[in-house]
Amino acid sequence: MILEAMYNGEFYPCETVVPTSPEYHKAIQTCAALMEQLSQRLSKEDYALVEELRAQNAIAQCEESESHFKYGFSAGLIVHQEAYEQLQNKK
Repeated sequence: MILEAMYNGEFYPCETVVPTSPEYHKAIQTCAALMEQLSQRLSKEDYALVEELRAQNAIAQCEESESHFKYGFSAGLIVHQEAYEQLQNKK
């Protein structure tokens, strides 16, 4: 059950959910190819800057994803609550 997994600290959607769309896989392959080209063209110092840029961008994207998840989950709970209240008002 999801509640048991959450309680036991076994629920990590940001680590276990991977997009399966062709667009995602294409983007990943393109990024890898571009990084390979940059590693061959740039000095080690400049390439290290590119790697740091990617790392910081990944952190920013994770923070953004977390915010979207929280907002979407909260919105879902509000919709559920409103639907429940509508049913109670009809009774």
